[in-house]
Amino acid sequence: MSYQYVAVAGARIAYRANGSGPALVLMKNNRRPLDYPVADVLAQRFRVLQIHPVGFGASDRPEEYDFGSIGRQVLAVLDHEGIDRFAIWGFSQPACMSALVARSTDRAAALVMGGVAPIGFPNDATMRRMAREPRLPKAALEFWRSYRSYDWHHELRCYAGTKVTYMGTADPAIRRLRKLKPVLEGIGFSYLEFDGLSHTACGLGDESADGRRVAQTVADRLLGRETR
Repeated sequence: MSYQYVAVAGARIAYRANGSGPALVLMKNNRRPLDYPVADVLAQRFRVLQIHPVGFGASDRPEEYDFGSIGRQVLAVLDHEGIDRFAIWGFSQPACMSALVARSTDRAAALVMGGVAPIGFPNDATMRRMAREPRLPKAALEFWRSYRSYDWHHELRCYAGTKVTYMGTADPAIRRLRKLKPVLEGIGFSYLEFDGLSHTACGLGDESADGRRVAQTVADRLLGRETR
């Protein structure tokens, strides 16, 4: 169970790194599994850094959270590793973490948001449910409150790097994403659907052949190779 750590404002950020090639940050919000199952596939083509932001995973959990610093946290890790430009990729909640990082720095050459509608989520009703949920960790609620403070149509339109969004067609959220497709393509996103795959099967935590196929397809987009 080996992590490396970098401190920002007195809080330790945990991460793991392997592979070689262009830098690819995978945002991670849980300790388990230790590595995303597809990280070994991606590490054949990228220098992969799995980073846990403060309040999540193996990183410190201070009393107060400043999710405006999430970009600074990622850059601190990259500076420690001697990395300048990077792509960042997240799935579900970590996709939104990735968006916060990408908007904060011109060092982010690409942004991948999987398994989530990049604009309009979470809505007011979802936030009310989260606020009433006693089992929801404080860090998660505070993160979503911070995420909701931005106009994501504006932020993502202004972001100049490569943008990719994807979801499985068996994901219940696919209707929301499809409604957004014209908007997302209009602001420069590549839009991908994976036929018949569930939310779990499209995630970075899926080690099946389907999960690996999704990872390879998205990686091809990041590397500029069109695949069908």
